[in-house]
Amino acid sequence: MSTVIYAQDMPLTSLSAANISLPLQSHLQYFFIASSLILSLICFVLARSLRSYNMALLALFFTLKSLGILVGGELSVMVFFTDSAELLNVEGVLFILLSNVALFVFTAKLFTLKKRQETIYNTLFYMCFIIVVGVSFIYVIDVVDTMFLIQLQTSITLITLYCITKKSAKITSENRLLLMFLLVVMLQLGFNFLAYLFDYLHYSPQVITQLDMLSFWGMAIMMLNLMGRKYYYHLENEKLVQQEALNSARASDLAQQNLMLLQEDSQEQLESRVQERTLELNIALQELEEVNRELEEINTLDELSGLYNRRYYDQKILAEFRRSRRNLTPLSLILVDIDHFKTVNDTYGHLMGDKCIVEVANMIKSLLRRSADVGCRYGGEEFCLILPETDNKGALVLAQEICQSIRQHNICEEEHIIALTVSCGVTTYQQEKDVTPDIIFASADKALYSAKQAGRDQVHVG
Repeated sequence: MSTVIYAQDMPLTSLSAANISLPLQSHLQYFFIASSLILSLICFVLARSLRSYNMALLALFFTLKSLGILVGGELSVMVFFTDSAELLNVEGVLFILLSNVALFVFTAKLFTLKKRQETIYNTLFYMCFIIVVGVSFIYVIDVVDTMFLIQLQTSITLITLYCITKKSAKITSENRLLLMFLLVVMLQLGFNFLAYLFDYLHYSPQVITQLDMLSFWGMAIMMLNLMGRKYYYHLENEKLVQQEALNSARASDLAQQNLMLLQEDSQEQLESRVQERTLELNIALQELEEVNRELEEINTLDELSGLYNRRYYDQKILAEFRRSRRNLTPLSLILVDIDHFKTVNDTYGHLMGDKCIVEVANMIKSLLRRSADVGCRYGGEEFCLILPETDNKGALVLAQEICQSIRQHNICEEEHIIALTVSCGVTTYQQEKDVTPDIIFASADKALYSAKQAGRDQVHVG
């Protein structure tokens, strides 16, 4: 990036005594051409194999830079394509300007300034724009003035890169690469200063060209080292990322295994708790069922007699009536009433009356031999017996047994002996039309009333 100075820009008579004659100038040019060509080819090959846009830009920079140096050494490239004196006169200037543009773009891509430092990226963009615009002025500016402008522009370019690199080194994580790049820029600034000094001291153009070649190779070696370091750090970072990913995967597998063990343990504990709770629930349901059964019995049993109460009778007679009508079976009903029960209460007291009710109820329960037969205390001293699938004859026989058993059973209380009798009314439902449970009960009640009117202690059929 040092200044390119043409031999024709400086008359031979103006060279000082310090001018150095270099007989190997042509050989150095050939060596420089071959080496720079090999360098550019190597960079292009690496750019393609690594698929690196940065390496391609670096190869372009080396190519343009080497062409500019060769033109400064009086070796034209465009002479093979054109004979225009104006174009050949600005050939070296054009290559140097374009190489600076390539260097700016390379710097921006190398450190991804567009994402990290948009302000710095915009500065480089504007510098490239100024350089491109400046190319159009080189056709109208005198050669001597143009070379001075290129020297000035090269210095500005290096100073700009120096400031940008130094600022980026403070705020980014790639300090090592940035510091290496900063060293490259400082070295080129040193060569640029020497070019100014040699030009001021009127050294021969061959000496300045050799200085440019030396500057170029110094920069090439350092830039290649920079790119090598970049890919080395990239590989190290990839290894670190892969190692972290592997460690993360191992930690994830270990965590997953621990989670599976925890889930299995939790599942076993959950199943154990579910079994315990299920057992507790079953026990609670059994207890609740027993309590409900006890409550149902309490709600359906008469506390004094132990027989079913009036509420149960109302439910049972309706159910048995429907079943009898559905199955076409007979349904019998017996009403039992204790004779002269009011006299017993008045004579012996209500406690004795309650004992008589209990004795009669026990006698009735003992005579109900089928589980389907139901005995209920209808109210006071009156009892009602529901006999499913029992015809009139069977109901009559059972009612007579009840009368006879109670007649033969005396109730003893201290010095008192009480002889009880009962009257019974019997009726049977035989699938008659327009008959309801109330009508069946009314028929049995009518038969009971008839038995009482006939002298009690007997059975009448309704």
